[in-house]
Amino acid sequence: MKIETARYISNHYHKYFNVKENIAYRHINSLFKLNGEPESSSRYKIYKRKGWITTDKEALELIKNGETEFFINTASRILKEHREEIFLNNCPNCQKLARTPKARQCRHCGNKWFEDHID
Repeated sequence: MKIETARYISNHYHKYFNVKENIAYRHINSLFKLNGEPESSSRYKIYKRKGWITTDKEALELIKNGETEFFINTASRILKEHREEIFLNNCPNCQKLARTPKARQCRHCGNKWFEDHID
């Protein structure tokens, strides 16, 4: 699976994350927002106190090989278990993945596939 597809599934179908994946995802996002702040910083301590930075061994195991592998593994599981609920919105022209499940304009080739409106 391409990382673009994995991110798409993770962003738009995160309701299918399990408990540990949710913890790992929140941890990844929190570290990104902290932008390398040291553990001694007040923001880091707040994030940790609120549970946004985790010490959960199972959740940390999911991200031990980096966020790319985490997103690909999680999206693969979600797609396997919830195939009927997942809509991969591919452009009818170039077949590349649109930005969102509801998008009607391709960010790659510019094609538009809006429904015709009857006046």
